[in-house]
Formats: sequence, C-alpha cells, structure tokens
Amino acid sequence: MRRPAIDSSALVVLAALVAGAFPATSCSDDPAASPTTQISPSDDDAATIQAALINAESGDTICLMPGTYAINRELSLANHVDVTVKGCGATRDDVVLDFAGQTGGEGDDAFTVTANGFTIRDLTLKNAPGNGIVIQADDALVHNVKVFWDAGSVSANGYYAIYPTSAHRIIIEDSEVVGASDAGIYVGSSEYAIVRRNKVHGNVAGIEIENTLHADVYDNEVTDNSAGILGLLLPNLNIKALGSVLIRNNHVHANNRPNFAHEGTTVSYVPVGTGMMTLCGKDIEFRDNVIENNDSTGILIVSYKIFEILTDKPLTDMAMDPFVQRVFVTGNTFSGNGQKPAGALLITGQTTLENVLWDGILNPAGDDAGICLGPNPPSFRMIAAGDGFKAASQSTDTSTHTCTRAALPELETFAAAQP
Repeated sequence: MRRPAIDSSALVVLAALVAGAFPATSCSDDPAASPTTQISPSDDDAATIQAALINAESGDTICLMPGTYAINRELSLANHVDVTVKGCGATRDDVVLDFAGQTGGEGDDAFTVTANGFTIRDLTLKNAPGNGIVIQADDALVHNVKVFWDAGSVSANGYYAIYPTSAHRIIIEDSEVVGASDAGIYVGSSEYAIVRRNKVHGNVAGIEIENTLHADVYDNEVTDNSAGILGLLLPNLNIKALGSVLIRNNHVHANNRPNFAHEGTTVSYVPVGTGMMTLCGKDIEFRDNVIENNDSTGILIVSYKIFEILTDKPLTDMAMDPFVQRVFVTGNTFSGNGQKPAGALLITGQTTLENVLWDGILNPAGDDAGICLGPNPPSFRMIAAGDGFKAASQSTDTSTHTCTRAALPELETFAAAQP
C-alpha cells in the first residue's frame, strides 16, 4: 500500500482551527462517561473528523451524527489509545462516510489506525479507493459496520474492506462487507482474532485469515463471493505460520461469483466455487459449518506446491513450511457442492467433485499430513497433485482419514491471549 508522508504541523494547525469552529459536545447524560465529541456533516467533513481524531484524548468517543459525510482524504488515528468512533444514528445506515471524492496525495485507504484499543462501530463506510478500514494496532473492535462500493463487485474496488494486520486481539463482529476485490474481511500477520456474526457477500474472498495464529471464525454468513472462507500461509511475511485456526458454525453457501481479483494476486488463482480452503495450514479445524451449493468443492486442502504448479513461481522463503499438517474436518453439513468445478480444479479431469479435496502432497521428510475427516467422513478426493493429477493416482478412500482429535479451543474473549 502507498503511505505518503503527512505534514504533521499542518494537521495540528488545521485541528486547532476546526476544533474552535466545532467544539466538543457531550452526547451522554452520565458525567462519569468518557468525553465525547459530537460531529455533524459540514462543508469539510474530512477536516472536521481528522481534527477530532487529532484532538482526542485517550478514552474519548467521537460521535458522528446522522448524515452522509463526503470525505476527500484518508483519515487516520495514531496517537491516542482507547478511542471510539461511533455512528450515533438509529442504525448503521444513518451515518455514512463516503470516500468517492477522495483524491491522491493524501493516501488511498479510507481510515488507517495505528493506536491501540480502537473501536469503530454503528456506521457505514463506502467507496474507498484503496482499502477500507486498516488497523495496525492491538485490542481493536469493529462492531456493526458496513463497508461497500457503489460500483458493485468490480476489480477497481479496494483490495480489502476490513483489514487488520500486524495486530493482536482483534474482534470483527456483526458487520457487513460487500465488493472487495481481494478479501472482504482480512486478518493478516496477527495473533488472536475473532471474526463472528458477519454477513460477507459479493467479494472475491469472503473472509481470509492469512499468516495468523489463534483465530476463531464463527457464526458468519458467507455467500455469493468467488470463494468463501480462506486460511492461507504465504511467503515473505513477518509471521511464518498459519495455525490454531478454528472455523465453526458458519453458513457458507453459493460462493460462485466470477473471480474479479487483480491478475496475479493469490486469490486470483483460487477456483470459483470454493466454499472453504486452507493453504499450508497447521492445526486447522473446520467444525459444524453448513457448506452448500459451492460449485467447485466444499473444502479445499492444499500445500504451497500446488501454488507453485499453478503460477510457476517457486517458493523462495525458506523459513516458511509449505506443507499442510493436522487439518480436522468434523461435524459439518454438506450439500450440493462440487457440481460444476472451475478454474484450476478442472485439471483433475472430474466433471463433479467431492465435498472435501486434498492435493495429496506430503512433506518429503516423512511427516504425515494428518488430514482427519472425523468419525463419519464426508465425500473426499485426494487429487494427486504431486503426480500430475492423474486419474489413476487419485483416491476417494477415506479409511486412512477416518479419525477424531482434540478440538481447538473456542475464542469468545481473549482472557487467555498472550500480549
């Protein structure tokens, strides 16, 4: 992402001027409540909101009153912890931050946060030219937020709608995301994340957990994306593992939208119609999900080798383990998946495919991949990627994968999380 330098002295002067014109007003009758700045739409919404962000004290709430705010530059919060930005309408649709008029030179993301303890809630953000909400900080909460683009699902949209990265203890809940050209909700290079009760549709990937440890993704509705929920390990990032990721109780259905990702990006290679996928994951659990009507397959389990085959890009990050290990698929309900395979899965030579696919690639050091399909396995196919996807080398035998293992812990809070 492009992050041009900002003249901090100019911002301070601007903040002082705007703060005088729009003094802080309490929105609470509780004298013990955190100080609140109340903002309404103005002639220069970006300046007004940015001034409030600069002038905020730790623990403050910035209350955005109903209306549409025309934002022409990137907003940012950097210096104050535990700040809340809150829409103060009856619903999140009553407070809209519209970045359609954002111009270059001030950053191309909508809202960037590098201060810990940030909360954004109860509002709508639309038309970000780059990413939507970018959080590079700890202990953040995104609650009841909608992010979308008026253009619909097109590759000109920003890559990510809600985008925490290099963060700890992140919660994204009760939100809606539409139209991201890479992933609607993306958690990357982070530790301890909860993604719950969101509606995610019309994106390339609905939810993506990438190079992250300890994530719980549950009670989401993920539909009409090119692919549903992805857990990926990619090279040349700070965290060299994807592990302890629990994906449970989600409804993942009809993720068959044509892939509109930018050419050459990782998600551009993900087959349309993939319900869920893990790439190089360790200790990944797919539990108690309803996975239905995804045209290519319900769950795809692959190593980095298959990515090398598809892209002709050899792995150069020797610190990354490119193999899958200990994937547990249990208690899910499958129906209608694999009826029209697409993209890279056409190489299997099959006209229909099973609910769970594994590339069959093992670590040559001899480690068992540990693909466990529970006591009552769903339909399954090992697609023999390491042997040219030859039909004779593929297998639908589940006998060596019929097993159980200890469940991953659920994350309702971060009481046990380490800083």
